[in-house]
Amino acid sequence: MPDLSRRAARVAGLVPLLALAVGACDRSPAAPGVLASISVNRATDTVVVGITRQFTAVGFDAEGTPVGIKPTWSVAAGGGAVNPSGLFTAGSTPGTFANTVKATVGSIAGTATVIIVAGAPASIVITPGSVSLAAGATQQFTAVVKDGFGNVLTLTPHWSVAGGGGSISGAGLFTAGGVAGAYPNAVVASVGSVIASATVTVTAGTLASIVVAPASVTLPTNGTQQFTATGKDGNGNVLAVTPVWSVASGGGTISAAGLFTAGTVAGSFPNTVTATVGSVSGQASVTVSAGGAASITLTPAAQSLVIGGTQQFAAVVKDAVGNVLSLTPIWSVVGGGGTISASGLFTAGMTAGSFPNTVRATVGAVSASATVTVTPGPLASIALTPNAANPAINGTQQFTAVGHDLGGNTVIFTPGWAVVAGGGSIGSTGLFTAGTAAGSFFNTVRVCSTVACGAGTITAFASVTVGPGALASLTVSPNPVAIGTGTVQTFAAIGRDVGGNLVTAPFTAVWSVLPGHAGGTIGAGTGVYTAPGAAGFDSVRVAVGTIAATARVDVSVSGALVSVVITPNPATVVAGTTSQFTAAGFDATGLPVPAPGLVWSVVPAVGGGTINAGTGLFTAGPTPGTFLNAIKVVSGSAIGLASVTVAAPPSAPAFGAAANYGLLAGTSIGCGTTGTIDGDAGVWPGTAVTGIPPCVVAGTVHPGDPFAQAAQVDVGAIYGALAALPCTGTITADLGGTTLAQGVYCSTGSIGVTGTVTLAGNANSVFVLRAASTLAIAGNVVLTGGVQARNVFWWIGSTGTVAAGNQVQGNLLALTSITLANNATVTGRVLARNGLVSLGNNNTLTLP
Repeated sequence: MPDLSRRAARVAGLVPLLALAVGACDRSPAAPGVLASISVNRATDTVVVGITRQFTAVGFDAEGTPVGIKPTWSVAAGGGAVNPSGLFTAGSTPGTFANTVKATVGSIAGTATVIIVAGAPASIVITPGSVSLAAGATQQFTAVVKDGFGNVLTLTPHWSVAGGGGSISGAGLFTAGGVAGAYPNAVVASVGSVIASATVTVTAGTLASIVVAPASVTLPTNGTQQFTATGKDGNGNVLAVTPVWSVASGGGTISAAGLFTAGTVAGSFPNTVTATVGSVSGQASVTVSAGGAASITLTPAAQSLVIGGTQQFAAVVKDAVGNVLSLTPIWSVVGGGGTISASGLFTAGMTAGSFPNTVRATVGAVSASATVTVTPGPLASIALTPNAANPAINGTQQFTAVGHDLGGNTVIFTPGWAVVAGGGSIGSTGLFTAGTAAGSFFNTVRVCSTVACGAGTITAFASVTVGPGALASLTVSPNPVAIGTGTVQTFAAIGRDVGGNLVTAPFTAVWSVLPGHAGGTIGAGTGVYTAPGAAGFDSVRVAVGTIAATARVDVSVSGALVSVVITPNPATVVAGTTSQFTAAGFDATGLPVPAPGLVWSVVPAVGGGTINAGTGLFTAGPTPGTFLNAIKVVSGSAIGLASVTVAAPPSAPAFGAAANYGLLAGTSIGCGTTGTIDGDAGVWPGTAVTGIPPCVVAGTVHPGDPFAQAAQVDVGAIYGALAALPCTGTITADLGGTTLAQGVYCSTGSIGVTGTVTLAGNANSVFVLRAASTLAIAGNVVLTGGVQARNVFWWIGSTGTVAAGNQVQGNLLALTSITLANNATVTGRVLARNGLVSLGNNNTLTLP
């Protein structure tokens, strides 16, 4: 071979070099000989389908010495493919391929045997893929597992059921369950993460029972009932059936479609309605009752009762042919007049009148009615109108008395009139004539249920406030008066009626100075007198029409200013509120003299608040206490000092058991028409409540019960607590047109509101307005700055009145009585301790 000869020549050329090397080494390996064999590194190898395997080959000479080779690779007997570098790729067909991988150099070759095995599971095929089985039937499922090349693997899958439909054994035997239905992908075979599923449809089994509906029914004679039949297999699955209908034991007849018609014989017919399919049947029971209610007769058909009286009504129910039925009717009252129990016991209401066909007995669509007449009961209370009157001296007031029973129905009686606490006289017709003495006469007008007004009679009372009559005389105040030259003096005109009572009604006075005297001047409309520059005396005159009075003014030469007097002194001011201080100058003899250039301050070492240096308006600080000589005013060298008591702001008392009462009285409550009372209404220790209804109470009415008693106890505690608060302001005139800050404002007599009074502050401001005698509101109360009505308290020493159409904010607490005229509204509570509360028409009381 040419290659061998060339190799031999190269070897011959290397001999001299090898001889030299022998001298250098005692021993050296023999040079390889001619290739004699080839060995493939994996003589037998197992490879998964599609997987690669690297083969290598080594050549040897005849002596077994390795010979470097570059073989040619090939596949001789199938099983896959090999590339020139000896990388074998297994085919897709499992099997043993003997000596298939071959490495060749010339005529010399080496081989390797390859065993191709199947790959990992890649798919499962379930047979059958879907099946329909009757409930309880079985189906053998099989599964073929294949690798990715479709080679069948001898693997046993895990069988399971997903989604119901039945159960399956480990060998794939499926047993259908008892519930019919479609169960997609219910049978599952899995090998590792490879799964497959099959669908099962479970159908109902054979007919095992028939259910007739309704299972039992009660029908009147000749009544009808549609029956239905439902077939079921042994597992309860529904089967559509068309039964043969029959009546087995009487009670009526039935059509081929299952429409049953009751007979005329009443009774119980168990399992009489039968539905049959083949040998399977179902039954239903029927009870035939007497005919349905056709008429009702009530006894009595008409009845007259006093309020609160009772009457037992009876009802006889019959069918169309007059058979008495043992049926209990439903009793009701449809036209008022009272209430009725489930057994027919009627209780007359508190409103008298005729109530035709008001008692009703009903059985199904059949009913009957009876008429009730409710008559008034005995006299229980007297409503005296007005509850409070305000005549002038010698004036008249017509009082009227209306009797009521417990239900508020009018009861005719002959009243006995009397005046028991002064103030005037009254005639037999209720006409009151005021006396000549002005004042408040609490519960002075009395009316009795009999003329004799003996023990045990029913009474009612009204209060009278006799006001002054027309202006009859005038006086001037002060009179006499001594002042200095050049100073001013304000005079006031005081009017009285013929009885000497002070006239509070406004009148227009005209002022003048009589001529021929010292020569001072006076404002005709103001009463402000200015003294002349020289000493002497003047006569000041005031006139109202033909009525006049005079006062003497002695004018002396005034000296220099030596003192300044601050008013008020001392003063009580609520923390955070203001009070106006004024100053008057006097000379050494005590004559008033001008005090120019007043400068106001708060003594720093004393404190108590701040004051406007030019106006004298003091603002109390936040710390309560008494600050002696804290206010200072300077005019030239004259100094005046005044003390201030800073009072803590009043706190609103808790109403306790009275919190939910919009209206509470001691003797009685009277209401006109269409009024609305928020919350509860109560009376204690009295019990009389009239006019409710028609007046509407949103809560509960408590006439003389323990709830009203508890509320009155707490009102008494609140009344006492408010009375004990120290006064921080004094009320000397009508509050109309004024604005008040928070505080306790006291009057030694009455409080009047003519016009609008404004209460200014914030949500926490508390106002207590305390009248020693009466409160008369003939205007409106306005809250600003967030003031809340629940923090406003009108404390009344005797009686309170709110004129028609006026709006009041706050809680009214009176020792005796409170009267609201028509259309008056109160946002707050109306609470009278010992007397009555009288409302007019269309009053609205809203809890704050």
